[in-house]
Amino acid sequence: MADGTANNAVKRRRRELNLTQQEAARRADVSLATWRRFENTAGDTGALDGFRTDNLQGFARALKLSVSALRRLAGAESAADAEPGQNEETTVVDKQTVDVVRLLNSSFTGDPLTPADAMALSTTVNFSDFAPTQDGKLHLDNSFGYEFAAYLKGEATIRDVDLLCDLPELALTQVNNHWLVRMGERIMRIGSELGEGRVPRPQCLADEYALWIVIQNTEPPQLSDIHDTFPGLRNAEDVFGYDPDVDDPDDERAIREEWMNRMAGELLPPDDSHDHRRYDLVIMEAYGQGIYDTTDPRHPVRWFDRDDLRDRCTSELAFVRLPKEEQDAHTAEALKRVSELMFPRTPSA
Repeated sequence: MADGTANNAVKRRRRELNLTQQEAARRADVSLATWRRFENTAGDTGALDGFRTDNLQGFARALKLSVSALRRLAGAESAADAEPGQNEETTVVDKQTVDVVRLLNSSFTGDPLTPADAMALSTTVNFSDFAPTQDGKLHLDNSFGYEFAAYLKGEATIRDVDLLCDLPELALTQVNNHWLVRMGERIMRIGSELGEGRVPRPQCLADEYALWIVIQNTEPPQLSDIHDTFPGLRNAEDVFGYDPDVDDPDDERAIREEWMNRMAGELLPPDDSHDHRRYDLVIMEAYGQGIYDTTDPRHPVRWFDRDDLRDRCTSELAFVRLPKEEQDAHTAEALKRVSELMFPRTPSA
């Protein structure tokens, strides 16, 4: 029979993460029955022996632990049982995890994201309340434990929905459920892009807000368990030879701020690239100024409109794909035009 103390240790860990059993099962990618069996048998010697390797990796991922730490928490292995010299953080890795790590390591080079940055951002979306089911769609009839589904069914408020609750108040008071579903889709798109090895690029104001919300809700790789869960994932030191976000390794607040600033600087357009950016809305909201003209590009219903940012991104992508000789020729031509504008030739007498 399972030991009550060890059993409670697993439940306490789940509750520390504010997860229900159904949410934990979803994050572990197992059935609710499998998760309950895991909790109920925790504490028995060899209790985890009946689970597949990918199940163990899923349990560890859901509880944000290494597999070795999971075994100790579940009572299947004590610190004294570990072999002399064995690394405490040794993790049993399933093929799916190995494949994901390999994909991210080959896709993200640090310009603009390291593999660890991409994984951290992707994990925030994948563990969100409105992450899609395996077919990519939200099914209200079997999603009773998801806060977003509960909101859409009138069983919760938007303040209970992770990530979406961080939208500006002026947006939440001027939109309907269809708008919020679209916003959720933009956030899910970020996770999908990252999971397929691509950098998510904003194409409209909604995309910018979605990216910023994901960034501010993500724990930097330096402060998270990303490397325990995904061993072999390259981090900033692996890519750059140093960590640009860490001056004082013990200053977690500074690390978090530096990382968020780097992510915002790399993924979001410069502040001066638009006349209706996110900060305009933040300032307006701080002073209690709403936007009620639906033709105003800052009004929430206009957030999904295509704007000049799409053209700018397309132009930049076309430029970086040119051979270096052509890039240099274009740059020289642009500098020549600027010079002619700033220093026009005076007609000779």
